[in-house]
Amino acid sequence: MSSTVAVKAFAEGVTQQIKDYLPEEYQDMQCEISEQQKNNGVVLTGMILNMPGQKIAPVVYMEPFYDQVRKGEPMDQIMNRIADVCRQSLSVRELPETLDFTDYDSVKDHLTVQVINTKANQRMLSQVPHKQMEDLSVICRIEFPSPAGEGVGSVKVTHEMLSQWGVHPKEVYQKAVENAVKSSPAVLMSMDDLMMEMMGLPFETKNLLQLKEGEEFPKDGMYVLSNPMRVNGASVLAYPNLQEQLESVFPQGCYLLPSSLHEMIIIPKDLGMTPKEMGEMVREVNQKEVARDEILSDRVYEFDREKRQLRQIPESIEKEKEMER
Repeated sequence: MSSTVAVKAFAEGVTQQIKDYLPEEYQDMQCEISEQQKNNGVVLTGMILNMPGQKIAPVVYMEPFYDQVRKGEPMDQIMNRIADVCRQSLSVRELPETLDFTDYDSVKDHLTVQVINTKANQRMLSQVPHKQMEDLSVICRIEFPSPAGEGVGSVKVTHEMLSQWGVHPKEVYQKAVENAVKSSPAVLMSMDDLMMEMMGLPFETKNLLQLKEGEEFPKDGMYVLSNPMRVNGASVLAYPNLQEQLESVFPQGCYLLPSSLHEMIIIPKDLGMTPKEMGEMVREVNQKEVARDEILSDRVYEFDREKRQLRQIPESIEKEKEMER
């Protein structure tokens, strides 16, 4: 039995038993199993939770729990964990009352952008409007806060939505970029600051793209580019002012290396690393450290000073070594 079939069989069993582990108020919940297409062609088995009166049906993914079964953990404990996730998901996924996905005026201020790999997402891209950017694509999403104040939810903008709205794709894209630049500006950190943050050490958070007059730019070998939340932070590549911002702090130029969907590594050109070396570094990290659905690209980029746009660096590309899509 393939792992996908086994997970689906496990999920079907969960749907039949899950209400036995939930309080009375969840007994009207309806569950169904569906394959969910994630980033980079990753397909996960999801249990969709439908509660009467709720606008959004959250999805609980079965793979982590199936792994627990394979490790021999007691089924009763696993079912209790799944029930906990169901309760948490249903408590925070109610949409704001003012948000109506069928009405453009209702969602336009919630639009944002996400940058993904084109080749790895061809099936998904056939269903959504997008803008090509080298081997990457920019899609639009509707992002909304959870009423409990814990994180955000988001939904991809589809061709079907555009048809309902009666709005041109270019207008939607421009509004999404405008919102993203305002609400989630590009943030550049030194690698030293990032390491201190990861170790829980005290440090002064500085966005190196917004230094005050008289503040010195730290001369580190590498920097991290993202957004304030560091979620889908590589989407700052779509910001029209990013090239100008980077040129102001790296007048000699810089290379942009995709770390994941969430951040880019910035290496000044005067550091002396070759595009080939950097390409090998990106591929190795993607293969060993990054979850498949969070990989952005195996390639290295720079901003073309004459054309004023992002471009791939050919010397960094080795197609036979790139991740299989």
